[in-house]
Amino acid sequence: MVLCLLRFTQALRTNVGSLGKHAILRRMSTYDFIVCGAGTAGCILANRLSADGSAKVLLLEAGHQPRHPLVPAIGAAIDHWDGPLDWAFRSTPQEHLNGRQILLNRGKVLGGSSTINFGMYVRGNAGDYNHWAQLGNTGWSYDDVLPYFRRSEANASIDNDYHGSDGPISIEDPKNTNPIHEMYFEALERMGVPRTPDYNGAQQEGSLNYQYTSRNGRRVSAADGFLSPVIDRPNLTVVTGAQITGLLIDKDKVKGVHYAKGRAAELAQANETILSLGAIGSPQALLLSGIGPAEELAAQGITPVHDLAGVGKNLLDHFSGPRVAIVLKDPEKYGFPIPSHEASLAQFEKDGSGPLATCAIDAGAFVRLRPTDDYPSIQHFCTVSNGHRNRNDPPPRVSIYGYVCRTLSQGEITLASDSPFDRPLINPRYLSDPEDLERNIELTQWSHELADQAPFDKIRADVMGPGRDREAIIAATRNEISTTWHQTSTCRMGTDERAVVGADLRVHGMKGLRVVDASVFPTMTTGNTNAPTMMVAEKGADLILGKTLDS
Repeated sequence: MVLCLLRFTQALRTNVGSLGKHAILRRMSTYDFIVCGAGTAGCILANRLSADGSAKVLLLEAGHQPRHPLVPAIGAAIDHWDGPLDWAFRSTPQEHLNGRQILLNRGKVLGGSSTINFGMYVRGNAGDYNHWAQLGNTGWSYDDVLPYFRRSEANASIDNDYHGSDGPISIEDPKNTNPIHEMYFEALERMGVPRTPDYNGAQQEGSLNYQYTSRNGRRVSAADGFLSPVIDRPNLTVVTGAQITGLLIDKDKVKGVHYAKGRAAELAQANETILSLGAIGSPQALLLSGIGPAEELAAQGITPVHDLAGVGKNLLDHFSGPRVAIVLKDPEKYGFPIPSHEASLAQFEKDGSGPLATCAIDAGAFVRLRPTDDYPSIQHFCTVSNGHRNRNDPPPRVSIYGYVCRTLSQGEITLASDSPFDRPLINPRYLSDPEDLERNIELTQWSHELADQAPFDKIRADVMGPGRDREAIIAATRNEISTTWHQTSTCRMGTDERAVVGADLRVHGMKGLRVVDASVFPTMTTGNTNAPTMMVAEKGADLILGKTLDS
């Protein structure tokens, strides 16, 4: 036993890198399940896997309980950028964006990015999931996954077969409306875009008011909905401040996880280990553990354990910009100037409304720009306000813009070194596929045409943006576009040689290891990715437990 402990200590000290010789091995603990990462997927897994009390579950999170007083305010999301609740990753310089590095915010906190995001609840299109099944991922068609969407949801305003009413996550309509939204909807109708009563239901295509993961205007994160109500379960252990440093591997079986807490090197063992670290963190953990492209690992001084070519590859992300803006004639009629922070805070505390209750993207649309598109190719937004503080951005305006729903440019996550404390290299390769640029040109031209529609005549003083000239749009696109924080597919589900997990979410070629988060998406979904991640975790929990929806 002494020799065993010595070997574990040496292994841990190797894995924790900069902790070096001062690393202290604490007692080893054993669980049925270890969930790495308490983001959206991890919180759901912790809840579902510990539900019947028979399984011992460990949830590990690098961040902590959120203490910031504005966490419940979706309109204050940008206050957390580059702060204690944000991993604040940066991309590598982007070749097609004039060498710019893009800030890639990800939540480092219980609830993960659901604690600091814009709160928009968008499931995607039925066609996305039917395509997943067509690619060989049995059990992931729309009919298969719809019940899992419903299971998470407590929708406050829609009661039909597409929605749940008693799930852990509250879904509600925006607390703020503006007359400009109606002008936007009328302009869209003139462009041939109908209204849709339920974009997460029978028909996604059309104009809409977005719904939010909130209750009475206040954010409901995955930690709020799934973790907080069960955190005192005796069979659930939650450890914060826990940095994953590697997996404990014996031949082709994962037996647990190494992690650092403070200056202590910890080891936890389990029958099954689940990575829910997100599209950046999950591939990084696999690579650090020797699971990934063998040549790349060897070049970093990491002994390859399992040569799996797709780990960290196939990175997809939505990007948005450039914006088209309608400069307002009479801004004071439409919520300008924006109230002071103090006034906004008082309003939010009173009734959960005002600028702090919204990311300002309360209205939008899903649109097929080409007749050949089987389902919406762009997601569109109408932003009437761009923040909760007084700003000097002249002049007051309404931004109309969007993004291409199913981007084709593929990036990658690679290691900067063999240390788990070094940030990975994140290269989305935005616009590397020429089709993404062509689609974005069409989107920008379409937004300019929308801004010129008659319903906006009574408020339009001017229109700002690159115009409809192709070269001007290309230049603005390269100078202005940025992430919409929807990274996916770096541990892609599938059956081909570049797939990382199967339809059961088990890592190909490894026992005792699954990945359950947005990294497993086979392809990008049509819209925001938080709701699909909830669905993946709900279904993943049943796969892990060997359950069906009826059991």
